[in-house]
Amino acid sequence: MPQFIALIYEPATARISPDNPQFASYMQAYNEFGAVAGHAIRGGAALDVPQHATTIHVEGGREGRVVMTDGPFAEGKEFLGGFYILEAEDLDAAVALARHIPAAWRDGGRVEIRPSMPGM
Repeated sequence: MPQFIALIYEPATARISPDNPQFASYMQAYNEFGAVAGHAIRGGAALDVPQHATTIHVEGGREGRVVMTDGPFAEGKEFLGGFYILEAEDLDAAVALARHIPAAWRDGGRVEIRPSMPGM
C-alpha cells in the first residue's frame, strides 16, 4: 500500500512549549488524531524549533569540506514542526486522514502531503 508523508507546518509564533499551560490541550488534539489515524500511521516525529537546527553543505562534492551554519536552511513565517508517515490506499484516503492533524485546522497551520517514492 502506498505511503504518504504529512509535513506539519505551523506559524513560528504558534509553537506551544511544554511549560505553557495550554500544552496539554495542544497535545490532546494530536492524541485524538492518533486515535483516528493510528491504523495508518507508520512513523513520525515532532521536530525541535528551527533555532536549534544546523544546516550543512559539502563544498567540492562528496569528499569536500563540510560547511555548517546554525539555524534552518530557510527563514520563514512558518516552520516544519513534525511529520507523519501514513499508509493509505490513495491521495484521497491520505487527505481524509491528514485533515484530522490539528495543524490542518488551526489558524495559520498547514499540512503538506507528499507520496513517498515507490521502492525507496
